[in-house]
This record gives sequence, C-alpha cells and structure tokens, in this order.
Amino acid sequence: MNFVSFRQFYDDIATWERELPYFDAICGIPRSGLIPAAYIALRRNIRMVELTDLLREPEGAITRAPLRKTNPIVRDNRKFGNRLLIVDDSSSDRSVTIAGLREQLAAQTALNVSYAAVYRASERSKVDYFFREVPQLRMFEWNWFRHWQLKTALLDMDGVLCEDWSGPPEQNNDPAFRNHLRTAKSLYLPDVPVRSIVTSRLERYRAEIMQWLESHGVQYSRLIMHPARSPEERRALGDHASRKAKAYIQSPDSSLFVESDIRQARVIHEQSNRPVLCTDSMELLS
Repeated sequence: MNFVSFRQFYDDIATWERELPYFDAICGIPRSGLIPAAYIALRRNIRMVELTDLLREPEGAITRAPLRKTNPIVRDNRKFGNRLLIVDDSSSDRSVTIAGLREQLAAQTALNVSYAAVYRASERSKVDYFFREVPQLRMFEWNWFRHWQLKTALLDMDGVLCEDWSGPPEQNNDPAFRNHLRTAKSLYLPDVPVRSIVTSRLERYRAEIMQWLESHGVQYSRLIMHPARSPEERRALGDHASRKAKAYIQSPDSSLFVESDIRQARVIHEQSNRPVLCTDSMELLS
C-alpha cells in the first residue's frame, strides 16, 4: 500500500505549483481538491472558481470568482484570459470524477479547461497534468479513516480512535481513569466497519468501551482487550506491542494495523511483517 502524509502532500503541491504552466484561474474538486487549488490560487494570486458555479454557467465563471477590492487583480483592473485548471488531489486509472466533469463541460466554449491531479494512479489516468504517480492501493493522511481497506484492518484505541489518557499512571479502581473511558474525546472515527479493535485497556472495562464505541458510531467485528487483572499486572507484563502483533498475525487476511505509538508500531510491523500505520508520525511501516 502507498501512503501519503499531509506534510508530503503540501511539499508536493508547493513543488508542483512551480512546474505548472500559466492559468488565469483554478477550480478545486471538493473536497480534497480544494487543498491544492487554494494553495495554487494563493501562491499565484489568481481567481479560485467554485465548481457548482462553473457547472451552472461556465461563461463568466472566472469573472464571478470573488476577490477583495484591495486585491491587486481588482484594484489595478488586471486583464486575464480564459485558461482554467480544474484540480483534484488524486486520480484513479479510470479518473471517474474528472471524466464526468469533462463530459459535463464538453459543450462549453467560453473557457479553455485543463484537468489535473497532484497524484495519478498510472498513465491510464485521464489528466492533463500531474505531479507524480502514486499507484493503487493507496491511502492518504487526510482521509485514511474513510478508506474501504479498513474493513480488514485492526485498530488501536487510545491515540487512534480517541485521545490518550493524560493523567497519572492508571491505578486499580481508578475513578478518574474510569471517567476518561466514558468521556474521552474522539480522534479518528472510521466511516466503514473495521475488522477488530485491539487495545491494552483492561478486560474489566469492556462495557464502558463498548458504550463509548456505540455512542461514537464505530462499527467493528471484535474487541480485543488486555486480560490482566490490574494495571500493575499489565505494566509488569509490558506486552502491549507483542499482544497487538499476535492479534494481527492471528488474523491472516487483515491488511493493516493502525497504531498511535511509533515504538509499538515498529514492533508490530517487525513481528507481523505486515503494514502498520502510525498516527503519531503519520507514516506507513511497510
């Protein structure tokens, strides 16, 4: 699997912008395409056309794109032409979204439209401009928790689904920690059902964990918890990463483990010899 972090995405956009030819305006395909479109529009100080307005009436779309009166384009009444770049974050081999836009705009003659994606899947992708190829299977930091691949994934809980406990080390019969289990703020909530949730939280808290997951709409097949009888016993065992790796190995058709801690992520990857996504560093160990 190919993974792109948000930092890499930004660096690639910044480099790509300097390589692209001149355009009078740019249009981002919602939602991810708005990121490169906004950067290029700001960097070049060109108008940013809104897609629904473009599709509704292509003629005059660049002129209608709003700018502040103090912007030099407006203030100095700078001339502009009709070259428009429509951009997305990525394009598949079939380029379904871009192909659909080409068809919708095929009859218009007011604009000279080009189509682009920061990342294309292959030379079969139907784009006029791209920065580099990122073949499928691929996953991006900005939408990995919506990826269909999570259907066969195992996810850690603390640091992935919800915020980590930030208090003192958990004690036996710890009311503050028990309250955290019920009220922890969410981080990355998957939009698809996941294979398993593998956590080092104690088995005694299963009811609280299931309640939290249900209240946040997290769908899963298995909830694997730590069997230790107390936090002290769990700390003595020190088997957080190895237990997660074992659960991963025992699920041979699972294709991804998502872990927050980079040290544990490395152990899980080394012991399972399979991909692990670390959310703290946003890197895929593969």
